[in-house]
Amino acid sequence: MKSSTIFCIILALILGGHLLSANIQSATVEAPTQDKYLEDNKAWPGMFFSTENIVEEYEYDDAYILLYDDADANMFNVEIIVDLETYQRCIESHKTGNHLVGTLVLNDDYSFDGVEVFTFMEEPEFEMAEASANI
Repeated sequence: MKSSTIFCIILALILGGHLLSANIQSATVEAPTQDKYLEDNKAWPGMFFSTENIVEEYEYDDAYILLYDDADANMFNVEIIVDLETYQRCIESHKTGNHLVGTLVLNDDYSFDGVEVFTFMEEPEFEMAEASANI
């Protein structure tokens, strides 16, 4: 009986030591976090767009560019390449003081080699949201 008690104690110490070392050595598994968000300083199709957030319009190398600054969308000084019609509508809205509210749609006809060209489209849902926000 004495030898079986000693054997059980030794077995308990060995198993306890193994469990303790396994618990200490195992690293906690964390899910990888996504560091890049779609909204981070890049225009995307279907985004909310308002001419109120345009800081500057300019032409460069046959491209029409709007410098867009919208803190709510986490977009700061983003260069958005647009087609001529959108560019002219934005300039006209700044001159008249009437703000355009809608969405940007990717224009496949003008986009090439990773350069994305967008077209403005009116979106009634965004217009209603803008109107209710300005009340």
